[in-house]
Amino acid sequence: MANIMKYKIISVFILFILSNSLFEQKNTELSGEYLGQKPPGTTPPGTTPKLFAPGVVSTEEGWEAAVTFSPDGKEFFFTRRANIQGNDNRLMYMQIKDGLWTMPKAAPFAKNLTEYESFIAPDGKTIFYNSDRPKPKGVNTKGKIWFSKKTPQGWSEGEYLTETINKGWIMFVTVAANNNLYFTAGFNNKYGLYKSELKNGEYQEPEYLMRGAHPFIAPDESYLIFDAQPEGMGKTQLYICFKDKNGDWTDAIKFDETINATNTENIPNVSPDGKYFFFHRNNDIYWVDAKIIENLRPEEIASKEEENSEENNSANNSQGVFSVMKKLFQHIYTKEIMTQE
Repeated sequence: MANIMKYKIISVFILFILSNSLFEQKNTELSGEYLGQKPPGTTPPGTTPKLFAPGVVSTEEGWEAAVTFSPDGKEFFFTRRANIQGNDNRLMYMQIKDGLWTMPKAAPFAKNLTEYESFIAPDGKTIFYNSDRPKPKGVNTKGKIWFSKKTPQGWSEGEYLTETINKGWIMFVTVAANNNLYFTAGFNNKYGLYKSELKNGEYQEPEYLMRGAHPFIAPDESYLIFDAQPEGMGKTQLYICFKDKNGDWTDAIKFDETINATNTENIPNVSPDGKYFFFHRNNDIYWVDAKIIENLRPEEIASKEEENSEENNSANNSQGVFSVMKKLFQHIYTKEIMTQE
């Protein structure tokens, strides 16, 4: 009897140790930047897409897409559909709490209805999303874009976006650093990518840009990533356009087969720090080193960083030349004074 009790105590102790080690491992995996996931760039060549947060964000049974991180990297939103089929989408939320990432749960402002494709503005103060919630009284527009504001108490209740934007069918709003909006819409039977500038605190009449869907606009508006279906309905592929020195968009450049591998790639996003490129593929979320974006930039179009670097070098060179000339004149002047003496 004593031996049986001894074995039971040992078994309970072992189970306790194992359960604690599993709990600690789970939390260790969910600490640090990007949910503690090992970045794609840590194994050469770094430009091969990897499944993002398998089992936590990207699941076998669900459909996940449309990621967005807060600028400080401490909050994370994505869209999940519990079953791959259908359109019962939900906005999911994770945050760093006590140094660890919480498990996915409904977004703080979410309602128990279809909501999807959120995007946090570069300043971190506003998040935009699609929602099937009832529109304000007296509003008869077709659009379903709402937004919430970040407050000291957390995210606010949703507000309906201006009717200038919501006047027709619209989805997937993204925002530049100057608060200009880029989105997918269909106005007057013209479907594709649109832009609305913010002037004097009001959004202007949307401007049609090009065919495509799910745009991601760079914070400085230097490039635009989107998906399109040139090979037929349901066969999505990712493209990018760069803004040239005249302020015009270049022709669309298709990402190579490393990215466009399955005809299911869509809904792009780039992390706020510019390091990683996220996109949807085969019902899951993938990420890859964002240097692939710069690799596609035409040679005649310098990036903002390169332009700033060239300007700084030019300024430094000018200052260097001025300094040398100044010293030369001082030397000549001093020599003339000494000669006169």
